[in-house]
Amino acid sequence: MVLLNVKIQHIEHTHVILRLDGRWTFKMRKEYWAQKTIKKTASIIKKDILITNQSGQIIAASTPNYLGQSHKAALHSVNRNVPIEIEDEDMKFWNVDSPCIVTPFEHDNTAHGTVIILGQPDEIRDYSRLLKLNAEFVINQEKERAESYSNQLSRTQMLSYILFNQERQIQNYNRKGIIDQLGLNEQTAVALIHIETTSKSKIRSLRDALDKWKLPTDDIIETSPQDYIYLFKSNKHRGTSLKALKDFISNQQDDILKKTMITIGAFNMGVQGLIQSYNEAMSLQKLIRTLRHTDGVHTYKEYELETICNNISYFTPSNETSLVTNYKKLLDFGEDKYLNETVEAYFRNHGKLVKTANDLFIHRNTLNYRIKKIHDITGWDPNTIDGIVLLRIAQMLYKKSK
Repeated sequence: MVLLNVKIQHIEHTHVILRLDGRWTFKMRKEYWAQKTIKKTASIIKKDILITNQSGQIIAASTPNYLGQSHKAALHSVNRNVPIEIEDEDMKFWNVDSPCIVTPFEHDNTAHGTVIILGQPDEIRDYSRLLKLNAEFVINQEKERAESYSNQLSRTQMLSYILFNQERQIQNYNRKGIIDQLGLNEQTAVALIHIETTSKSKIRSLRDALDKWKLPTDDIIETSPQDYIYLFKSNKHRGTSLKALKDFISNQQDDILKKTMITIGAFNMGVQGLIQSYNEAMSLQKLIRTLRHTDGVHTYKEYELETICNNISYFTPSNETSLVTNYKKLLDFGEDKYLNETVEAYFRNHGKLVKTANDLFIHRNTLNYRIKKIHDITGWDPNTIDGIVLLRIAQMLYKKSK
């Protein structure tokens, strides 16, 4: 059991890669898991230990001079998937310098390497079996981890492709199976999360906070150490609306959030819905930055019209110029420039004529005259949907340009 504990403590140093032929083999990150394990194990059992790969080559050894050697018995053991006990009289045949036991470790009935313990077989047989179990345990664990990582990587890659390549053909991702796999059959809100710092500890704290929020169906895409795309799935306990989701985030007790800017697009479903929510969050982020905010939780619905105006300025500045120029005509009309005051009151009272007239202390007929004047000067009729929308957008663009 001591050996098993030693082995488990070092599982995290290993990862597994899938060969083209479908078989699993070990690749070490910084040093062989086996190298670390067998040194400790060998010191406990007072025997030298070797680990070979499928070709019979020694990839780890408690004694370094064995590294790289090809072991005839190990290759035979792998090919036949049988253990081999080498006594003193068998050493010459197998071309080895010590009696030993060669034990293959396997996965799915296929040998992937061998554990070799040097010594008299009667003395080391139990150790050999235990190390075999340890090696097979690692293979199973790492296979599961690699499959999980591969699935997550594939999911993240597809989501990233959709978000960052919107001009390309994405109809291949509109198939039901892929939508289900990506979780886009649920209401999803895209949040852009940014922290203005280079402090590693603050960045780590932010990532820890995001991980605490994460439900199994959520996704987090890291675009830089300071920037993350968080895909929130609708959840009745966390929020099915932007207001509820904002309240959930705002109520978190993490101090790091006080230094973080979060912009959230609307909840949507499907591939196009994901893109729309992402674009809303991106546009909102640009708007919030122009307002010189560096933190806080902001939702698209709170700034929808402002975001549209900001997009006009950013993507079609000629349209902004045209709208603002037309609106300025109202500001210069009349000695007391009362039309601008009329527009302000009109929107302040949500287009209700009686309330607007009372607010301005004028007769209803006078207000009708002014509205007609606004139409004559700008071409926008406040009594129509199109006219009132253009007038409102022009007003906001004008204020923004001041």
